[in-house]
Amino acid sequence: MRLPTIRIPRLYRRAILIYFLTIVVPVCALLWLGIQSFNRQRQALATLTAEKLAAAVEARTAEAAARALQDRVHPIAEHYFVAEGGEIIRPALRAPLPQPAPPEFAAAERLELEANRPDLALPAYRRLVSSTSSPALALSGVARCQARLGDETAARATWREIAAKYPDARDLSHRPYGIVAALAAGDSSGLFEQITAGRWDLPADQAEYFLDRVAPGRSTSYLDQFHFARQLAAEFRAPGGLRAGELRDDSVAGRRIFYRVESPDRIAGLVVSRPWAEAIRGDLERELGVADAGTSDIRLYGGAVALVSLLLLAGVVLLARDTSREARVNQLRAEFVSGVSHELKTPITLVRLYGETLLRHDLPEEQRREFYRIITRESTRLGRLVDQILAFSRIERGDLHYELREGDVAPVVAGVLEDYRDWLEHAGFVVRPSVPESAPSIRFDPVAVSQALVNLLDNAAKYSGASREIGVRLDVKGPEVVIEVEDHGVGIAAHEQARIFDRFYRAAGRSGKGGYGLGLFMVRHIMDVHGGRAEVDSEPGRGSRFRLVFPTVPA
Repeated sequence: MRLPTIRIPRLYRRAILIYFLTIVVPVCALLWLGIQSFNRQRQALATLTAEKLAAAVEARTAEAAARALQDRVHPIAEHYFVAEGGEIIRPALRAPLPQPAPPEFAAAERLELEANRPDLALPAYRRLVSSTSSPALALSGVARCQARLGDETAARATWREIAAKYPDARDLSHRPYGIVAALAAGDSSGLFEQITAGRWDLPADQAEYFLDRVAPGRSTSYLDQFHFARQLAAEFRAPGGLRAGELRDDSVAGRRIFYRVESPDRIAGLVVSRPWAEAIRGDLERELGVADAGTSDIRLYGGAVALVSLLLLAGVVLLARDTSREARVNQLRAEFVSGVSHELKTPITLVRLYGETLLRHDLPEEQRREFYRIITRESTRLGRLVDQILAFSRIERGDLHYELREGDVAPVVAGVLEDYRDWLEHAGFVVRPSVPESAPSIRFDPVAVSQALVNLLDNAAKYSGASREIGVRLDVKGPEVVIEVEDHGVGIAAHEQARIFDRFYRAAGRSGKGGYGLGLFMVRHIMDVHGGRAEVDSEPGRGSRFRLVFPTVPA
């Protein structure tokens, strides 16, 4: 359907042309020349200060890196690392191989593991608690035996004792009992924060395993040091011939690093913190006066440009307001006429077609009845369209009045569904009603509410797309009665949901589906008269839910 071309009045076209030729074009040319001159000055200033600033930043960064590698505490360092023999050893990427149990644990372990006698192994482990140099290891054996004997309460108590007394002791797999025992006892609260704060020195595999156990899927920057260490191991190779204590820098995976030789086979280094590097550059710019250079000129020139731009913008806005006002009126008129013509043409064409067929042909009784039903349906639709247009005209004139009275809206909703069920089902739709027999009293006009509900049903049928299911619900939510119509069709974009209740407005992508932008406008008008509101929840491709919300009558 092709809409009429919107023409800007000749008077306005001439005014716009004169405005642009005499004011906008010359001013824009002057602004462009001024901006070019200003940019050349800025570039010259930047060239003079760039080398000085870069040298100062480099010197300050190298000084901070040397101090950080010596003291191991400085904000320049995001991560520290140590490489030995060409392998990254800090932060460690893998835990060492498990170590064997001390000899004095042999008898207790045989009873527990080989003989499968936790009842005999338990007293053996208890004796080791006071006699061994690894009491945490002995207590862990006690806890295991208690659990195998079915005494879970005692086992958890023993694990808690280990976590409290020996948090820094390690098991045979080099894991801290502060973590292992707490997890075994089911007391993981606070472990995530302790691990990520560096409470224990963990290799990458243990850190990732424990954090996944404690808080699956939770992200933390603590693991960044291990990710970078893996990149470092894959990409970094220190050049030969380095002297002990010599500070060098490099770039790995887009990050700057500093390092120095501590021994012939050992290198210590750090990853420069990006926030620190940005902050130190800003500090040096202020110290060297780079940030203040040309500031007054920038402000003066910027103010002049802003003033001229505002004046130009004001002229454009005034012209645009005048031209768009008339153009919008023409566009709305064209859309309305086109939309109404299209909506009226379809039922008239069908009524004429089937009427002529009945007159000219002797058809079987069943086929004649089907044609009668189609003519009746389209006549009803035509009448509804005409009634809606007349109602809109009366709204525009202020002649449409409503008779509000207290009552139960549930029978009205049920009646509308009953009246339009055949029409919807003939169109291939399945209506899923959820309407109670009664609802709290509200003040309403039955005819107006019926019209609003019919408009929503018609809207749902038009834009259901491939889905052929429409839901209608009547609910009570606090002091309000809510009628809801839901479809699963094309949906409405979020930025258009506030405008769909405006007169003549149709959302983008809904052209060619009928309608002329009055149905939802009348719905909102009816709800405003009833002291309620019309709401919509929608998502493109997922469908829409329209709600009519009425305030109940206070008891």
